[in-house]
Amino acid sequence: MKVREQGNSLVVTVPKKFGIKSGTEVIAVKGKDGSFTYIPKMKNPFTDKNVHFEHDHEEFDDDTTGREEI
Repeated sequence: MKVREQGNSLVVTVPKKFGIKSGTEVIAVKGKDGSFTYIPKMKNPFTDKNVHFEHDHEEFDDDTTGREEI
């Protein structure tokens, strides 16, 4: 792959064999070593009707109060 200029942006062409659909939104993450990674953008779980945050049981079975002991 080769980086090229398009207007005021740089473009990396993604081969079709990667199976990424056209129009997919991604987030770019730049590594400390100059590498970069594109991650598909996730939907907001708080607006997704299929995501439920209610739980039928407590996650902790002890008597913690949410504060550290000093």
